[in-house]
Amino acid sequence: MATAFGCVALFCVIIWPFFSDYRTVVKIQSVGAAAFAVYFLMLGSPTAAVACLISCAQLLVSASVRDRYVVVRLYGASLIVLSFLSVITWHGIPSALALTGSSLGSLARLQTSTTRMKGLFLVGAPFWLAHNLIVGAMFALGTDAVSLSSNLANLLRLMVRRWRTFPFSPTPSGAVETPAGIFAQGRAV
Repeated sequence: MATAFGCVALFCVIIWPFFSDYRTVVKIQSVGAAAFAVYFLMLGSPTAAVACLISCAQLLVSASVRDRYVVVRLYGASLIVLSFLSVITWHGIPSALALTGSSLGSLARLQTSTTRMKGLFLVGAPFWLAHNLIVGAMFALGTDAVSLSSNLANLLRLMVRRWRTFPFSPTPSGAVETPAGIFAQGRAV
C-alpha cells in the first residue's frame, strides 16, 4: 500500500511542471504532498508525514489568500505548529532532518524571487535526501533527484545567463576608473 502512495506522490512531482494554470499546479502539488504524508506515515516517519501535511496546507493558503501579510503570518504559524508536532512525533535524527528540510522548504515558498526560492530548496534538499535514505523512502528519493537536478540546472542556467550579460570590468567594483592627476588628458585651450 505504501508503494501505491509513493507512486502517486512521485507522479505528481513529475507532472505538475507541465501545467501552466496556477490552481491546477497547486492541486497537483497538494495531492502529491498528501500522498507523501500517507507514504511517510506507512514507513514509520510521522514527523515527515506531518511536514507533508503542513506543506499541503501552505500550498492551499498560497493559492487562496491574496494578502501577502496574511500569507506570511500563516506560514509563520504553520512553522510553529510543525516545530510543536515534530517534538510530539520525535524519532531522532530522521525527525530533525524532516523538520529542517521542511522549514527550509517553507521559507523557500515564501520567497518573491524564484532564484532565492530555488536556492533555499537546494539548501533544504540534502536534509530531505538524508531523511529519505535513513527511512528507506525510495519514491521520495526519486523526488529528491528530480528536485535537486531541476533546481540546480535552473540556477546554473541563470548564473550563466547573468554572467554573459555583465560586461567585463577591469576594476573589482565594476566602476570605470577615470584617469586623474598627471595621467588625465589635458584639455585643448
